[in-house]
Amino acid sequence: MTLIGETNLTRITETLYSFILPRKVVTFNEIVQEATKIINNSASRKYIYDKYVTSLIKTGRLEAIRKGLYTVLSPFEQEKKYEPDKLLIASKIRKEYYLGFHTALEYYGSAYSSFGEVYVCTKPRNRFDPFSYRRFAFKQVAVKDVISQVLEKPYGRSFLKVSSKERTFLECVARPQYAGGWEECIKSLENLSGIDADQLISLTLKQKGKSIPSRVGYVLELLKTRSPFYEHISDNLLNKIETKIRDPPQYLVSGQKGTLNRKWNLCIPEKFDEKLRGI
Repeated sequence: MTLIGETNLTRITETLYSFILPRKVVTFNEIVQEATKIINNSASRKYIYDKYVTSLIKTGRLEAIRKGLYTVLSPFEQEKKYEPDKLLIASKIRKEYYLGFHTALEYYGSAYSSFGEVYVCTKPRNRFDPFSYRRFAFKQVAVKDVISQVLEKPYGRSFLKVSSKERTFLECVARPQYAGGWEECIKSLENLSGIDADQLISLTLKQKGKSIPSRVGYVLELLKTRSPFYEHISDNLLNKIETKIRDPPQYLVSGQKGTLNRKWNLCIPEKFDEKLRGI
């Protein structure tokens, strides 16, 4: 490999920086891809890291988020005051993924609260160890399917994958621990506009979990009285869920006894409604 002079190194570094700056968050593989185009030779990954990545880090224009993942700082951004884009970072952790649960609610602008935790859904084989960057904690949620009801959305100069509103609703109700618990979950779903009720019911009836149809039916009926975004949910649609409930009574909150809602075959914890009203 031909050695590159100091002047050329500086020029190439600046050119590389101008290419990656608009992306804001880049993987090392993306840096290698761009650097190879600029250099136009077979520079090794180690060479690219040692000569260009190290230089950009030293000058405060590149900051490591975790191994192989970097945020790109503009000349006008102070490193200590920089506020990272958690959704953009999350979209770069794995190729096969989607943003789900409370993170999806935040993307849709319906989350009741802003969370420091970011949920990246992947198949078990693509798991990653949880890590923190600045004030955010990035966590993996294992799922079987990362394709159905997953939308690819333009986001700045990039794209990200996020669960559809219907899948988001269903998964938050099925696993509310990833939606901030029941109170945060329901208060966030109240603000989730544009739900396709027929699609949601169809997805619900395909689920194997015993309590999921009961939970979806109960929450939809609850939201009909709490949010204008659910006034269009008809009794006929709710009846489609109700007629499929055949299992013994289930707990809304595992292990917490309460009053049995016979329509949805769910044990609702005491004072659950009061908590939702903030009493």
